[in-house]
Amino acid sequence: MRFIKLLLIVTTTLVLWPNMGNAHPITRKVSPADGEVFPTCPETFYVRFTQKHKLKQFMLSDAKGTPIDVGFQPRTTTNWEHRVQLPCLPAGQYTISYMVKGRDLHEITNKISFTVK
Repeated sequence: MRFIKLLLIVTTTLVLWPNMGNAHPITRKVSPADGEVFPTCPETFYVRFTQKHKLKQFMLSDAKGTPIDVGFQPRTTTNWEHRVQLPCLPAGQYTISYMVKGRDLHEITNKISFTVK
């Protein structure tokens, strides 16, 4: 009898709130990928998610942590994917930090590092 009650509760929860497990976007693809090494500078940053969201913050910095201006403006519309044009970077190590806001307004941040040879 306990099992039937538990099964009923779980089933009801899944029916009433089908998107509870999908509240936050999951990264499908990001380029440059974390740890990637480029023979020349990458032209764009690209990220794709499982859900539409807004790219609210983007920062590119060098190995010393000095920010590099890319002219980023926070996105005002939701989208599955975002691209940010990158300047031609000299050889070195770089970090990209970005933040997206999902439809539930939860903020998700990520940081990746890459190298230009």
